[in-house]
Amino acid sequence: MQKLYIKHLGPIEECEINIDEFMVCTGPQASGKSTIAKSIFFFKNIKNILFVEYKKKYLLNRHVAESRNVTVKQRFMKEVRANFLQIFGITGSLDGDMFLQYQYTEKKILKVFLEKNKEGLYEVKVDFSKDFNELFEMLENRSKEIHNHPDPILELTEREIKEFFNDKTDVVYIPAGRSMITLLSNQMNYIYSSMDDIQKRNMDYCTRSYLEKILQMKSVFTISPVEMLNDVIAMTYIKIDEERAKESISLMKQLLQGEYINKDGEERLQVSNNRYVKLNYASSGQQEVVWILNVLFYYLLNGESTYFIIEEPESHLFPNSQKLVMEFIALVCNGNGNQLFLTTHSPYILGTINNLLYADKVSRNVDKSELNRIISKNKWLNFDKVNAIFVQNGKIKSCLDKEFKSIENEVIDGASEQINEDYDKMLELKG
Repeated sequence: MQKLYIKHLGPIEECEINIDEFMVCTGPQASGKSTIAKSIFFFKNIKNILFVEYKKKYLLNRHVAESRNVTVKQRFMKEVRANFLQIFGITGSLDGDMFLQYQYTEKKILKVFLEKNKEGLYEVKVDFSKDFNELFEMLENRSKEIHNHPDPILELTEREIKEFFNDKTDVVYIPAGRSMITLLSNQMNYIYSSMDDIQKRNMDYCTRSYLEKILQMKSVFTISPVEMLNDVIAMTYIKIDEERAKESISLMKQLLQGEYINKDGEERLQVSNNRYVKLNYASSGQQEVVWILNVLFYYLLNGESTYFIIEEPESHLFPNSQKLVMEFIALVCNGNGNQLFLTTHSPYILGTINNLLYADKVSRNVDKSELNRIISKNKWLNFDKVNAIFVQNGKIKSCLDKEFKSIENEVIDGASEQINEDYDKMLELKG
């Protein structure tokens, strides 16, 4: 099992987290939920950084002699440090005792910390277990090879890097505050294309990664989700769970009250055959949720295992819609070996998760077909694969009730209890 250790980063004082298949993180605002989410993204994305730097070195070696003086390891270390700063900010804003550690396997460990240079300023340092040196050496030697057809070599290397990190999943970060990007969707292509590399690097890397993904995906959604599914079914080399995909399309329609389509460069919600709403005029809830739905649906059709990090899927949604979006997320993340880290403040999201856990629990003792009519079997959550944590005062604690195989009710109903307590006290004043 992979593990993350954080010390003195953002609001987090110290914590160690097992990275399970389905993770839920809750707690007050500014308690450190996003810090944990970004830390997981940073370490999960390391393998992609390494492959990109190897690929650059490999391709440049064929054409630029100067590139041979910079090793794959040097490229990787420089880019990891830059990536860390793009996610967590300049070193001057960080605690000097900051320390991060990620355990990919028992022997493969990567550490990130701060260290003062000769001028007395803090610099980001990266350290790793000895297995990494063997990987760097292999990549360096391979980068010097010349092949007439490099694509198979690049594909092989990417696969070997993923195997080294014991992680074959792509990693996708869906940040909070999505509606602003959606609201400016028509202008975003121009805004982003007009930025130079320095301006792009100054953007929060998680947001930039999300933005680049949706800009790339827009061209795929020029047809309806049903048509997209039919196209994928026709491609016999892609394995697709049709039942799961059809269920997801149904939930998308319910949540959006229509279908998303990008027609002639204009993003629309198609309400009926003859009527549509431009996305930038849609409700704030629709704008917040549309790209959660689109991104997850895209990867569902893609058929590749993905690690999703989703912040606050409940934003701007009516309670019933919060239930539906959580069911949609569970539906997609239960297929293709997908995994999830989700942050939330919502008792409706947590309550829905409990229902999905309970459905799996009682499925052994009731008529499965009847249960399936209440909650689709594709949404049931296995308690053994779920981890729920509560973040507060710089620490984390598990909020799983192992006896009832659910998230603790105290976490879900905490605010309601306080509200009811205040109400009862006011009633007592009346005598």
